Amino acid sequence: MRFAALVMLAACTGGEVRTNLPGDSGAPGDSSEPQDSPPGDSDPGDSQPPDTDPPDTDPPDTGEPPASGFAVLSLNLHCLKTEGTGFKGNKERFAAVALAAAAEDVALIALQEVCWNETEDAGALLEEALEQATGVSWGMQTLFAHTGWEGTEDEASEGVAVALRGEEGEELVEVEYHVQSSLRRVALGARYPMAEGWLDLLTVHLDNADEPARIAQARQTAVEALTALPDAPNLLVVGDFNDLPGSETIAAMEQMGFVDLGTSLDEDRIDFVFAHRGASLQGDGVRRIFTGEKYPVVSDHPGMLVRITAGEGDDVTLTTLRTEYDAGTGHYLALRGDGAPLDWDSGWPAHQDGSSWSAVFSELEGSFSYKWLLDDATWQQGDNLQGQAGQENEGEVSF
Repeated sequence: MRFAALVMLAACTGGEVRTNLPGDSGAPGDSSEPQDSPPGDSDPGDSQPPDTDPPDTDPPDTGEPPASGFAVLSLNLHCLKTEGTGFKGNKERFAAVALAAAAEDVALIALQEVCWNETEDAGALLEEALEQATGVSWGMQTLFAHTGWEGTEDEASEGVAVALRGEEGEELVEVEYHVQSSLRRVALGARYPMAEGWLDLLTVHLDNADEPARIAQARQTAVEALTALPDAPNLLVVGDFNDLPGSETIAAMEQMGFVDLGTSLDEDRIDFVFAHRGASLQGDGVRRIFTGEKYPVVSDHPGMLVRITAGEGDDVTLTTLRTEYDAGTGHYLALRGDGAPLDWDSGWPAHQDGSSWSAVFSELEGSFSYKWLLDDATWQQGDNLQGQAGQENEGEVSF
């Protein structure tokens, strides 16, 4: 299955989008970056002995019609590493993921640490397993982020991916973060039909070692989701945030109207599922899978599973801030201001489309003042700009 369109959310230098079609023999590799787990990245369920029984070869048959809605799964694959899982190879490991997806009626899968080298391709292997387990076609899109384990025998290309069940997926969106650390980070998204309208999903894998970079990436994630995804605020943002509940990274999402659906889980998690409060959907609460209980351990991360049905979101007012400026390669614009979530201390990186810069906010109220900054460091010249919630606010800038 091919997606109908590709929307570039940020200028990507060296990015690569890989499309795996049914029967594609391309291959991701057995490599990863070093374990990106800050203190607290441990899951008690994952410490249980893994279930080493070989997975069944046929999808489960419950004898009941599927319930309304569908499930969304987020999973960090730990590249092609099988250590600690009980699986001897990745074909068997991904078959277990696919059988769980079939049993749980998963329609969208957001993946992190998806790897490929000259001998194996995680995206192709998992897509083949999903089609065998579910009996329907899947579309797998993988976006290159960086080279993992560079200079070692495990060296491989690494990225994020989105897998969509069936032929309904339409638009693909791609983000390269303005603020990077030693390993380049990207995000990838798509849209999927619900009973009414569309659901947009963005999968992310934020920096593990550099806290200021990670916070800036979280802020840009929230901005990009609301600005560039076509069906905002009908949004899910999921993945490996490499930070804990209560951190400034997670607060950035919450300040922009995103609700953590996993609050019933313990506080040592770094994998999240966020829905925007204005989304016309209902999530039944996130639960962990692949912990060695119902489903075997398949990675050093548990999977995060949530069932999505149509619902009613909060009424939200979307406010756009926009300007034109040629920032030059390697530079970006950010916003600060006096109306929450804006403040004068740190900026929100904006969405770029050529020389056009914009940011959509759902939590601004009334009138407010703001300014653009180059690289969140150099203030625009002149007086503060004046904005009004619920409107498109445009202003010229110079530095």
